[in-house]
Amino acid sequence: MAKRRNYKPLTALIALAVAALVSAAVIFTNVTYWVVNATKPPAMKYPGADTSVAGGQYIKVSYYYDNTQNINITKISVIGFTGDPTNYTSALRVCNYYGSTPVTAQLIYRGAVNQPYGQYVKAFYVYWTSPYKQPGAGFIGSSTYTQSATVTIGAGQCATVGVYLKIDPSISMNLANGQTELATYQVDIQFTMS
Repeated sequence: MAKRRNYKPLTALIALAVAALVSAAVIFTNVTYWVVNATKPPAMKYPGADTSVAGGQYIKVSYYYDNTQNINITKISVIGFTGDPTNYTSALRVCNYYGSTPVTAQLIYRGAVNQPYGQYVKAFYVYWTSPYKQPGAGFIGSSTYTQSATVTIGAGQCATVGVYLKIDPSISMNLANGQTELATYQVDIQFTMS
């Protein structure tokens, strides 16, 4: 009688070897070089026409670099008149002077950064005035608008941002002196390249 061979251990070993090959990671290297260059961003911010009204007494635009966040910040200081709505229609210009393709831009309201007397600010609302698009971003009374409509800014073109303010008429005169900071709000301009 012929001797019968037991192939079960060999079959199990082959199955384990195949499973090990299937689950093994294949590692290879493909070299890539990332060359970093610099240019001006396609969209930049500039003072609007309202900054020259009354010798720039009511609205001012300045720029600085924040070393803690490593970002450029544009600071727009505006004066609202107590009891009456104040509307600046050309506070800031956002221009696409350095890009060759259109960019879309949206105003994003992030909220108060500092508000020592923020209770007297009843409306702070920024919006696109040219081209005119609604909604804007900010708050009017108890209604908050977190993001504005988007605008498309073509190469070599600008869009204009306005701001609407309303200051409580009951504010004390020592705070309504045109120099005391009532509140600071952060509004980001988010750009998307086409």
